[in-house]
Amino acid sequence: MATYVAPDGDTRTHAPQGHAEHDDETLRTVVTENSHIIAFIDDLDRDSQGRDWLRLRIHELAGRFDWGELRVGADEAALLSARSIAGPEQVRGRRQELGWLERQFLFRDAPGRPSPLNMPGSQGHGGLLSRRLVALVAPGQEMAAPATCRLVGGGVVATLRQEDGEWRLRQVHRESRSARDHERVVLIHVRIEIFDATVKAGLKRRMRDELTRLGSGEGEQTFMGVWRRYHEMENRYALRRMRDMDFVEYARWSYIDESEDVVRFEIARGRDGLLTRLREELDSGNAADLECTVQLPEVLGGAATADPVAGLLELDLAIGNEVGEVVHADVENRVVHMRMIRRGDDEGPAMPPPQGFLHAAVRGDRRRLERRQRALRRLLKGHIPLPQLLPLLQGVPERGKEEPSVPALSPAAVACFGDDGPNAEQQLALAAALNTPDIAVIQGPPGTGKTQLIAALQVRLAEVGRGHAVVSRSMLLTSYQHAAVDNLVERSMVWDLPSVKIDSQNRGSMAHIESWRLATVRALREEMDSTPDGRRTMAMREVARQTAEYCQAPWPAEELVERLDEIAERVAGLVPDLLLGRLERIATELRSVTRVANLQADPRRDSALRAVRGIRCAPVSFGDDGPMMAASALEYLNRMPVADNGHREVLERAADWDRDEPPPFLDELAQVRDALLDRLTDRADRLFRPVTREDVADLLNEIVDELDARRRETAEGAHTALAEYLEELEGDPEAVLATLRLYTTSLAATCQQADSRAVQEAKDGERLFDTVIVDEAARANPLDLLIPLTLAARRVVLVGDQNQLPHMLEPDVEQELRSDAGDQLAMLRESLFGRMFTLLHRGDASPGRRRAVRLRKQYRMHRVLGAFVADGFYGGDLESVRPDTEFRHGLEDYEGRPAAWLRVPRAVGSEHGGQSKSRTAEAQAIARELSRHVVDRPDLTFGVISFYSAQVRLIWEELVKEGLAERDGSGYRPVKELRWDADGVERDRLQVGSVDAFQGKQFDVALLSVVRCSPPLSLDPAAAAPEHPEHADYERWARRAYGHLMLSNRLCVAMSRQKRLLVVVGDDAMFTSRLAPPAVEPLTRFYNLCAPPSTNGVLLDPPPAEPRRPGRRSARARRGTGEADR
Repeated sequence: MATYVAPDGDTRTHAPQGHAEHDDETLRTVVTENSHIIAFIDDLDRDSQGRDWLRLRIHELAGRFDWGELRVGADEAALLSARSIAGPEQVRGRRQELGWLERQFLFRDAPGRPSPLNMPGSQGHGGLLSRRLVALVAPGQEMAAPATCRLVGGGVVATLRQEDGEWRLRQVHRESRSARDHERVVLIHVRIEIFDATVKAGLKRRMRDELTRLGSGEGEQTFMGVWRRYHEMENRYALRRMRDMDFVEYARWSYIDESEDVVRFEIARGRDGLLTRLREELDSGNAADLECTVQLPEVLGGAATADPVAGLLELDLAIGNEVGEVVHADVENRVVHMRMIRRGDDEGPAMPPPQGFLHAAVRGDRRRLERRQRALRRLLKGHIPLPQLLPLLQGVPERGKEEPSVPALSPAAVACFGDDGPNAEQQLALAAALNTPDIAVIQGPPGTGKTQLIAALQVRLAEVGRGHAVVSRSMLLTSYQHAAVDNLVERSMVWDLPSVKIDSQNRGSMAHIESWRLATVRALREEMDSTPDGRRTMAMREVARQTAEYCQAPWPAEELVERLDEIAERVAGLVPDLLLGRLERIATELRSVTRVANLQADPRRDSALRAVRGIRCAPVSFGDDGPMMAASALEYLNRMPVADNGHREVLERAADWDRDEPPPFLDELAQVRDALLDRLTDRADRLFRPVTREDVADLLNEIVDELDARRRETAEGAHTALAEYLEELEGDPEAVLATLRLYTTSLAATCQQADSRAVQEAKDGERLFDTVIVDEAARANPLDLLIPLTLAARRVVLVGDQNQLPHMLEPDVEQELRSDAGDQLAMLRESLFGRMFTLLHRGDASPGRRRAVRLRKQYRMHRVLGAFVADGFYGGDLESVRPDTEFRHGLEDYEGRPAAWLRVPRAVGSEHGGQSKSRTAEAQAIARELSRHVVDRPDLTFGVISFYSAQVRLIWEELVKEGLAERDGSGYRPVKELRWDADGVERDRLQVGSVDAFQGKQFDVALLSVVRCSPPLSLDPAAAAPEHPEHADYERWARRAYGHLMLSNRLCVAMSRQKRLLVVVGDDAMFTSRLAPPAVEPLTRFYNLCAPPSTNGVLLDPPPAEPRRPGRRSARARRGTGEADR
């Protein structure tokens, strides 16, 4: 008898019989109890009588061995072989692939037969199975312990080999022969596991290890452990700030004016804390948002909730409350003005409750914390597509599975870099980003072409993915704030389609979409106008459209004349002269009728209409000049038979009103105004009321038929398609944007908005992106950066510069950690971008597979300025490649040099203000200097940079006085003349902003306002030396006296925005003194660059302070030259 043991463990007993007499003899030998033989089923034969015969391969065993425990990994190649041999219909998925390998190479012990491992307790050793292996070994090979050999299965052979200390299954393939002539067959008893040894599985195991470490005490000191604690602390402090801001009760509210955008709240007596804080915030230039509610949250004294409130995330907030930005706070009169923030598509005016409370609006903070928390949970629960992300964040240089290399360049990618093409570092960076198995980090100092690199990367990703993947909306472009995202999308174009920015509140610029639309319209019109058929098609569609419009809503006589003239010009040469002559005769007739009608119109109508429109019907506007405007309207109406006695009576009451409070009949006054407007417009339009003239409509239809008939003779379908496309572009911008969202390869959003509902809707509910590209990545808070990083399915590309502005920490959290955990604070201040760059740069050994690349050639600025930035902030490792001739500015008094110091000594005025400093003397000097150049040079852009928001506002105010700027709501903007460049393109040629706002921007001319101008120190200058006993006092003074000027990364940004000219404006004595701290050495070096004997810059004194109009030149009081001061 023989017992058959199935792969599933089932046993069946059979009475075997040999096919011939010698086969019977062999069988008796095989089933003998003491036999050392192993047999394999080689094939199945069927004889003429329908009986099945097994063909066996029998080998004598050379020995039996016990290997104890063994774990064997199957990598991508072994699993691919299993899938290929078994067939995809039999093996699907990783678990089935591993199961197939186990069935082929692991054999159960025969029932009842003892073996070294078939003992009680031999099962269940961490997933190990008690099995037998059949191995082929070389003669004399020692097999008492695991060793390299070939494993034999059912017609399949694999090599067992140790690599880097781990056992692997290699070279899985079919082989009919079980043993070669020189090989021996041995039986091995082993407790074994065949596990998934693919790169991804290994990364998941290491991710689980990191998750385990994070859950232990050791994990609290790791990078993500520290940031997890920071998130919890920020949640608590956000709730505390809300409580500390307090609340006020308002008794009533009203609109400031008819726009209904700004609401005036009258605050009840009682609590003053919030009012005082609002006034302080406004004075400091900070924004403050308040929420209107009828029920206070628990933290402010409202109804308690069942669960304790640990932080803002746990607080119950009412839904749908009105929110506004505070624009005015009057503590004495207890009044707050708020510009209401409209929600989503809500176009109606804000409607706060009649009475209620105002408290700090925290919904935005809550949403920000929620998105961070979701990203943390995805990461810490392992619910992310890139399992190596967590180890990399923790400082472990893991690496994903390498794919076949993709060439970095294509003609379209090269075109993104302009005429010169990409340099060597840009090509290397592009290759790294394309071929990274997970993350690529690209450091780009100022002007090194990061934006062109990102554009080229998008092009290559789209080209590579087009053959095998869905590339529509497959890439996410993101950055830390809206301005940075706007800058990113404005220069991104793939297949002539722009990127589309997604934002639930439509913040930021859509100018690049409009520019693309207009450029496409121009190109299409040029194409259509280049052929007679194209012109005929466009003329037919245009005349047909205008004919339909005229028949549905006839035009007034004057407009009809203009339209007919336009149509005549449009169809000239495309229709017979007879039709054209009839068109011109009708237009001539209409011109005569119009002249007569104009003589019959009442000339007093327009004046009366303006007076009626000026009637004030809102409480606040009526309080300004309501009685006067009512009296003016009454005077004009008395000259015309328009108003009746009831109208006059209401207007007389309004004109006579002399009380402080608004009159109770404002609604009645509004009705009178509307009725009078209807009468005035109706009476004036009687002579001009348009009606459809049949002769005009018939003639226009004849012209359309004639054009259509001639078009059909040539039957150019392409022109019709182009004309329809052009109409869509011109007539429906909303549809254009919707279509772009469907077909663009790249969506763009801030790091926070990447996890928003708006982005998910733009991707039809899908959350993940194939590629995530983060620009200005060094500025993003690591928790914000986690949001897009955890949404990347294939690769992450971080682009930035750790030498420029870092991410910001919450001051309250930073203060607590400063006294509680200094080491953790240092880790929090470390840039995630810089940390990742260092980790990958150190860990990548193969040049062809680098994941961290630094760009080393700058194209933005003049060679002298490029060398200054390189030496001061990049250790000299930054090369300027463009010739000086490309950076000429031609500004008077600068002698063609790229550097200048405009001296404003402390004697003409010191700084003032609290935390945010300002200095009037500097602001005035800058405004006067700009007035000498900016108007006359429309070919140049000018940027004014300050370290302080208070100084930014002061400079704007001085520019208003010089006639270069104007108020724009709560802010400022350049006057209209400065909002267009020399080519007639709309662009702000003059901008003023803080260092934080200007990172990523560039200007032809940059002016840096220094501001700090503290009195000199009374200490001995020798105290600057670290070994001096008074050095601690010196350091405290230096921090107070120089502030932001001692921060290298802020100086780097502030002094690298220029292309042609950098002008530093301030007191040079602060930096030439022996007491100047080493941290401000870049400013000292720049002064030396401008001062004699240097020939690269000039020292200037500000122009005189007498009033003058913009653009008028004035001589300098004193000017430094390359020779000596005069």
